[in-house]
Parts: sequence; structure tokens; C-alpha cells
Amino acid sequence: MKFIGQYIQSFIARFRNDVYLEDVSTGTIASGGNLGLDSNNKIVKANEATGDITGITITTDSGGGSAASDTSGSADFSILGASGVGVTNSGTTITVTSVPGEIDHDSLLNFAANEHYTQANITTVGTVTTGVWRGTAINATYLDGQSGTNTGDETLASINALDITEVGTIDSGVWNGTAIATDQQKHLADFEFEGFSVGDGTNYMIPEINSDTKAPFEHQTSTGSDGLTATTVTRLLRTSGHVMPYAGTLKLWKGWATSSGTGQTVDIGLYKFTLVNNDSTDVSPVALKNTSFTSVGNAKALSFSETSFSVAFSAGDILISAIRNGTNSKKCEFTSTLVVEWD
Repeated sequence: MKFIGQYIQSFIARFRNDVYLEDVSTGTIASGGNLGLDSNNKIVKANEATGDITGITITTDSGGGSAASDTSGSADFSILGASGVGVTNSGTTITVTSVPGEIDHDSLLNFAANEHYTQANITTVGTVTTGVWRGTAINATYLDGQSGTNTGDETLASINALDITEVGTIDSGVWNGTAIATDQQKHLADFEFEGFSVGDGTNYMIPEINSDTKAPFEHQTSTGSDGLTATTVTRLLRTSGHVMPYAGTLKLWKGWATSSGTGQTVDIGLYKFTLVNNDSTDVSPVALKNTSFTSVGNAKALSFSETSFSVAFSAGDILISAIRNGTNSKKCEFTSTLVVEWD
């Protein structure tokens, strides 16, 4: 090629029509630059872009509307390369069916920003098997099966606001609730009643006065055929009965008894009497319970157990026992335990 006047490479070359490069070799773009056109269509070299991708916009088209505002329910998209993540969409709802590991709550919302999806539209999150849940704290409203409402994150105050009235079995740990009131706790107490009597065949016999050498076991003072005969205060005080410190009810009276002879009916009774402060009026005992048996000889003991009672007692009442033999001069012996429950 001949050069005319000046070297041709000193001139700017412009072409009126399309420019084609033929037989272009394949190669590697030099590090740090890319070839392209500026705003005047001049071929220029620019530095290559660096840094992280900070956002992705997903647009879809249902076939006729604007992709940016398509909420018809026919928009389709998929996530590639995210193994184990299942995301489906239907209209204005995104459903996340599985989350393998940690997922950031805000990122999930940003992902759902297109197609007019919002936080409220994310209706289902499957089981989070690993990682850390960074979503909004579970609200007290969603504690399954509990009453009450709350709009804040879970705190001691918000849980208390649920007004939970029933707590199941506490298998371990420390109970930090309100202590159970004393009047809601039931207490049992035991009292021994025992003795013997040689009866007259008709009347109940209560224990002898405590000055007797066989008191309080010997029952030999009559209180009538029903045991209710009024008796002097001094006489009753000397029977060494059991004073009840609290009001309560009878729960169980259990014991053994025997009697000489065969075929005679023997009654053993429990009675209470109530004294009046600074009063000398005779007092009539009140029957609490009676148990009966038919004698089979004094060498054979018979058991008894009473659990049904209709009469309670008050604080300060005194309880005593009484024996009635169905045959004159026949001896009866018994030993027993009375169980009471304080109110």
C-alpha cells in the first residue's frame, strides 16, 4: 500500500453504513476492560464492573398486561440453583415449602416485593430443620389452644396476659406460681379408741372417770339405751376423750373387736359432746357412728371398717367411745383408729 501525503493511520476513519469485522479470532478480553460504544457510537474501552449483586428484580408477564403490576394469578417464575428451597406462587400469595438452613426474614420479603407480594402474603413456612429463624418473633396470639390476645413479642407480661387457667403436669423444674393457699390443702389426723366393757344387755357404757385405775379403757358408766342421756360436765371431762383442735369430718374408722359368748349383738359407738364456756348445764352426747357385730366367742376377733359418715364435728368438740352388749354380763373388747380430715 502506498501512502498519499500522510500516513492514513493518522486520520479518523468514519463509515456511513454498517461495519463488519470478518475472520475475528477468538481470544481473551484483557483484564480490567471491556470494549463497547459510547453515546456517540464511538468504540471505547471501559473498566469492567466489580462488586456484589445487591438486588434482583423479577418481572413476569401473563400474556398481555404490564409485567410490573401483574397480579392476575397466572404469573410464573422459578428459582434455579437453590437446592432444597421450594417456592410457589399463586396470585398474590408466595408459599415457602421448605427452608434448608438459615434464611433471613428481610431478604425473603425483598424477594417477594415484585408482583405486589407483601409480608402478609407469605402464608406458609415449612419446617425449619436447621439454622436460625430470623423472622418476626412468634406472637402470643398464635399460642395454640390458649385464650386471650396479645400484639407484642413474647414476654413474661404478654404470656400472663393470656389468662391461662389450667396447667398440666410439671415433670421437672421449679414451680414459680402462686403458692397453694393453706385452706386449699387437706390434712388428715389419726386418733386411737380402745377399751372393754361388761355390759348390762341394754345401755351404752362410756369410759370410767380418769381416777379409776382402769380408766380410760374400762367402759362402765351408762348413758342410756341410745347413748344420748345428758351427763354432768365434770363426769364427761373425766372420760379422757379426744379434743378436736379444728373442725372437720370423719373419713375412716377401722378396728378389731371380740366378745364372749356366741350370737349376742354388740354395738360400739363414737360420740361427741360440746361444752359451753362457763356453763354447768348437763350435756347430751351426739352419735357420730355406730358399728355392730354378732359375737363368735372371745377367742375370735372380728374386723370392722366404717367409711360412710353423716355427722361432722366442730373445733373444741370432745370425742369418746361407748359399748353396748346385747347380753348381760358378757364382756366385749375392741381397739380401733379413727381418721379425720380437717376443714
